[in-house]
Amino acid sequence: MSDPIHRALTNGRDLPAPIHPTRLEVDSRRFPESEAHFWDYWTVLSQRRRTVALVFLAAVLTAFVWSMTARPVYTGTAMLRIEKEEPRILKFEPTGRDDGAGEQTQLQTYHRLLQRRALANRVIGLVDLEHNPEFGSVGRRPGELTDAFLERLHVEPVRNTRLVKVSFESRSPELAAQVVNTLADAVIAQQIDDKKDASQYATRFLTTEVNGARQALHSTETQLSQFLEENDILFVGGERIGERVGERQALISQELATLSDSLLKAKAERITKESMLSQATRATADALPAVLQDPLIAHLKEEATKLEGRYRELGQSFKPEYPRMQRLAENIQEVRRQIHTEIQRFVEAARAEYRAALQKETEVRKLADEQRGLARKLDGQMARYNLLRREVDTSRDLYTGLSTRLKETQVASSLLTSNIAVMDRADVPLKRSGPRTGLNLLIGCLVGLVGGVGLAFLFEYLDTSIRDPREIEAILRVPTLGLVPTRSALPAHLGRSLGQGDGTPGAFALVSHQATSSILAEAFRNVRTSVVYATPDRPPKTMLVTSLQQQDGKTSVSTNCAISLAQLGTGDVLLVDADMRHPDLHDILGVPQTPGLSDLLVGGVGAAEVVRPTRIPGLFVIPAGPVPANPSELLYSPRFTQALAVLGERFAHIVIDTPPLLGVADTLVLAPRVEGVILVLRHGHAARDAAQRAVQMLGSVRARLLGVVLNHADARRTPGGYQYYGYGYGPAPSGASMWADSTTRDRSAS
Repeated sequence: MSDPIHRALTNGRDLPAPIHPTRLEVDSRRFPESEAHFWDYWTVLSQRRRTVALVFLAAVLTAFVWSMTARPVYTGTAMLRIEKEEPRILKFEPTGRDDGAGEQTQLQTYHRLLQRRALANRVIGLVDLEHNPEFGSVGRRPGELTDAFLERLHVEPVRNTRLVKVSFESRSPELAAQVVNTLADAVIAQQIDDKKDASQYATRFLTTEVNGARQALHSTETQLSQFLEENDILFVGGERIGERVGERQALISQELATLSDSLLKAKAERITKESMLSQATRATADALPAVLQDPLIAHLKEEATKLEGRYRELGQSFKPEYPRMQRLAENIQEVRRQIHTEIQRFVEAARAEYRAALQKETEVRKLADEQRGLARKLDGQMARYNLLRREVDTSRDLYTGLSTRLKETQVASSLLTSNIAVMDRADVPLKRSGPRTGLNLLIGCLVGLVGGVGLAFLFEYLDTSIRDPREIEAILRVPTLGLVPTRSALPAHLGRSLGQGDGTPGAFALVSHQATSSILAEAFRNVRTSVVYATPDRPPKTMLVTSLQQQDGKTSVSTNCAISLAQLGTGDVLLVDADMRHPDLHDILGVPQTPGLSDLLVGGVGAAEVVRPTRIPGLFVIPAGPVPANPSELLYSPRFTQALAVLGERFAHIVIDTPPLLGVADTLVLAPRVEGVILVLRHGHAARDAAQRAVQMLGSVRARLLGVVLNHADARRTPGGYQYYGYGYGPAPSGASMWADSTTRDRSAS
């Protein structure tokens, strides 16, 4: 050591200013939410395979035992034929016939009718099931015996036929056949009884309606007679006067139609004449068709055109005062006067025609109004007469129809037929129909498989502990530095030498030194690789190891990490026991407990006095020292930060073992002063909520969390397993090791 460093380590004074490490925030974008895949469900089933197997075996065994111990059941079956309609004996339609329903609807209706409670009660009474020993266990409350009967009754239509198969299950084969045959006879008898009831009801109803129709017919005929008498309508020559009135009404209506047509024509003619008169009275009267077609006016216009042309021709040579020019002008004026006179004659003719058309329209309108009044009066009488006549005809038709239907119903009620026939009666069954062992076993297998899978996923849902490295990255949003297997992964001779299960303190904490070729040592080397490449610039010099609880194995992880770092050969490594509440590094490494870290922090000794070499090359340790009454206050003192700065110049790496994170504040005091924090979680024991709370607590003090080490991982219950492959010197890296190396390479590349 140099002199300044030696003096600082000796007396603890003249220490440089504390070094504040830069902090690296965890990028949550590197750990997106992972979606569930098939292999995730398969992993859950593999982990819970015992639960699935137990539930499956229990369900299958239950189905088998029940099939073997249950009493045999016999089934009696009869075949019924249901026709679409009853046999047609009478020409008229019977009462209650329904042709509106389709064939499938009708079969479904009869299917439900065969299972109705009234029919079941009838069969129960006929067979006397109430006193049958087989139904003795059924309760005596109303309806319970009927429910038990219907549970054993099965009605099954035969596909694409009009046949229905009726079955009944019983422990007695004779009773099964008897019930089915009785049911077949009862359903036919029940249908006939229903038909009798319907016919009787229809007879009573039709009798009442016939009496009412008779009274209504008498009343309407009386009203019609009074109307004929009041309006003096008589019958002459065997012909009703009302019919003559109807002929007169038709004549008046015809005359009214004729006058209406005449009125329309007169109105149209008046409008035409009015339009011609309007055109004639304007300046454009010479454009009237009559004017244009008149030969005299056409001749005069032609003469005027010739004279005007002659006038223009002479006007090129002579002046207007020339006598010849003056004569031509006088001739032109005379011709135009004649044209105007002829046009005025046509205008006066158009005015006269308009007046005549207007007078004609007025006269026709007057006649049409008179005829319309006459027709309206006659319509009132005929409307009343037709109304009364229709009421009489309707009442007579109704009375006739009801009387005819009443007689048909009385005849049909005496004809007892049914569209249901028994095709095959039930014989006494010789073989039992249940229980069906094969079907029960199949159902047991399905129920057991579904129940086992459901129970497995239920247990997985209720299990909130962390068992998968992917849960760490998905839930905590931090990388996984590595997985440390259980001690059962060690060979037998190494397990005995390390004190597996014998209570030897600290034996497992030195596995990286005592069993360098073991699976555990390889796992810690993977953790070392992840830690070295956890920061982008350089490996972290000072790092802190903590856990959630006391038994999570943080001390073993910190010791083995320090040993693995020392095995790199890049410099000496210092292991600091900052767990001053339960110190045990001095026992593990075989060094005195005092003086230690607590002595250094209170200022009683220098740093050089507390740094102790160990039997492991390149590894030094600072024990905890005497257990103080205020460890949190000691760790909060500036002397700890100053000591880290000085010791960092001497050692390549400083690994600090701290108390558990939950419960005490020691770790939160030290976390911001180091360059990285390693959180140790025990496989199957660390709850997700507790782990999230721990990460949040570290984030609240702005500590740099390098990642998580999943300790005591069970190879059989962790995805990936730990089947290491040998390289000639014993167990070698496994799938978990390869996973850790690939994770490290990915983290280094990023």
